Amino acid sequence: MIPLRTTALISLFAYTFVLSSAPADQNASPRDSTEDIDRSIKAGDDFYDYANGSWLRTAVIPAGQATYDTRSILVARTTQQVRDLVQVAAAAQPAKGSVVQKVGDYYASFMDESSIEAKGMTPLADEMSAISAINSKKSLSAYLGTTLNSEADGLTGNADHVFGVWVNQSFTDSQHYVFHLLQGGLAMPDRDDYLDQSPKMSALRGQYRSHIAAMLKLAGIDDVETRAERILTLEIKIAEAHAPDADAADVFKQNNPWKRTDFGVKAPGMDWDAYFKAAGVAEQPEFIVWQPSAVTGTSALVGSESVDLWKDYLRFHLIEHYASVLPKAVAAEHFAFYGTVLSGVEQAADRSHDAIAATNAALGQAVGQLYTQRYFPPEAKARAKAMVSDLIAAYRVRISNLTWMSPQTKQKALAKLNALRIGVGYPDLWIDYSTLEIKRGEAFGNMRRAEAFNRLRNLAKLKQPADPDEWRIDPQIVGAVILFSPNTETFSAGILQPPFFDSQGDAASNYGSAGAGIAHEISHSFDELGDIYDTQGRLGNWWTTEDLAKYHAAAEKLVAQFNGYCPLPDLCVNGKQVLTENIADLAGLLTAHDAYVLSLKGKTDVVINGLTGEQRFFLAFAQRWRKAQSEAVLRRQIKTDTHAPGEYRSDTVRNVEAWYKAYDAKPSDKLYLKPEDRVAIW
Repeated sequence: MIPLRTTALISLFAYTFVLSSAPADQNASPRDSTEDIDRSIKAGDDFYDYANGSWLRTAVIPAGQATYDTRSILVARTTQQVRDLVQVAAAAQPAKGSVVQKVGDYYASFMDESSIEAKGMTPLADEMSAISAINSKKSLSAYLGTTLNSEADGLTGNADHVFGVWVNQSFTDSQHYVFHLLQGGLAMPDRDDYLDQSPKMSALRGQYRSHIAAMLKLAGIDDVETRAERILTLEIKIAEAHAPDADAADVFKQNNPWKRTDFGVKAPGMDWDAYFKAAGVAEQPEFIVWQPSAVTGTSALVGSESVDLWKDYLRFHLIEHYASVLPKAVAAEHFAFYGTVLSGVEQAADRSHDAIAATNAALGQAVGQLYTQRYFPPEAKARAKAMVSDLIAAYRVRISNLTWMSPQTKQKALAKLNALRIGVGYPDLWIDYSTLEIKRGEAFGNMRRAEAFNRLRNLAKLKQPADPDEWRIDPQIVGAVILFSPNTETFSAGILQPPFFDSQGDAASNYGSAGAGIAHEISHSFDELGDIYDTQGRLGNWWTTEDLAKYHAAAEKLVAQFNGYCPLPDLCVNGKQVLTENIADLAGLLTAHDAYVLSLKGKTDVVINGLTGEQRFFLAFAQRWRKAQSEAVLRRQIKTDTHAPGEYRSDTVRNVEAWYKAYDAKPSDKLYLKPEDRVAIW
């Protein structure tokens, strides 16, 4: 995941698409929000329990999960919807070359374990022969160029092979795509897995070495123990060259422009001409090197370590990469290490879980087309866009009235707001998969062809003008992507579903839930996360020193407010740790309320189930944060997370005058704050 203050921000709404094997009724009507209210509790005393009390008393955390919340409900429903769509496609007999055929055949081939088993390790034969043919540093460099990973792999911060690529605009030029080169080459998730000398990490490396040996043995390679030890030693050397995770929090450390001619001088060892030619970017003149130490160090290792060692390394990584479409013994060994040893999962999920995940990875927008046709029609997109338009209009007024921003900074903020591009639901122009051949019964071939298709499509962008409207998230994923560079935000159809957003439902609830969430994310473009990116996503701090000082002064009340929240006698929230997200919550709530009022166009909203529109708006906001979790999970969250527990995020309402009016909160109520004590940053 991209950390804060880098080119990309994957934030609160950026949920990972979790595929669940548990059944869910995707056609069930959303639960009536008033059923979850505990009317024995006064809203002004404990708004979170008032809004969620009945739900909290009956919520059960599913087996295998650490928490259960509204996101879990939505993910489970969306997961089942996608599962059903893909499985129906697999059972159909659609026209060859159609989206349905490609999706269905990809899934069916992945599920065809008998065919995979019958082929054994033969699908790797050509690639193994290519590795065996490496006989020089030049041919080694050329082969490494063919392994260059695509955007999806590179953005994890540790590409599957030695380097990864992300094609995006540069930090200083918004008009052109540029090649962002990222560190990679490690099979374990983290640099510290290799370098930490604690007994625990030493033991982990021993288990990893055994795993390497087991994978090599399954491929029929001899002397596996010696080879495994040497491969691990090489990866430790690669890890020593990697930039630490802390550097990922500083975008200025990532902005390292290199000319093509710089590589041979700054990073000797690799035959860079051979590498870039094989990678298909021989003519690329400019690069952004995110971790120069990794490029320099890995290149030096290509020059210093034996070709035979690198060949063993490449064989192992090849087997590892394609483990899911190789015989059961290979997949089982892969899971034994990555599932059980690293993640503590004792039993692998049903294969259909992995098959759907693989289909999404290969044909994300193809699956997205099937999903949106069924669950997010154009009318839903139009209503979501109308809400976003109201949010932008509301922000325009709020920014104009900010007291901590200087007039010149306001002008820049308003210009950035006007340039902000927000996509909702699904792209206007889908990826054309017509040249991608998917054959039933060829799980390995399908995966390889899909990877090649997506990689070439990604690199082809280098010859095109930068597109700020490029769609960065598959519609069926429950999440969003916030990119400071360029100045864009994208909210998937998956997240724009009940209980967050109901295209046929109540506007007050939509604005209080999804509206407040979208507004939260918009605020990050104008706070201490987005203050170093201009209207086009180029680096450049546009706040004044006085702005920053006034902003921090205004935020002190919010720090103190959250410091006072103590869920357990020995456990209190760290107000500074969660400050940035709390400010965004407040900004999102205030702006979403303004937008809701705008949407009414001067009319009074109807009363539903005894609640006014104003009450339903704030109720939806509070219900958005409900969560069932263990004490251990709560303690870990408060210790490590930049987001406060949901109970206290819902209490953001106590800073909003409209909430006091909606629920007739009195000075005698426990949540009541005197007007002068309410936080007014936005």
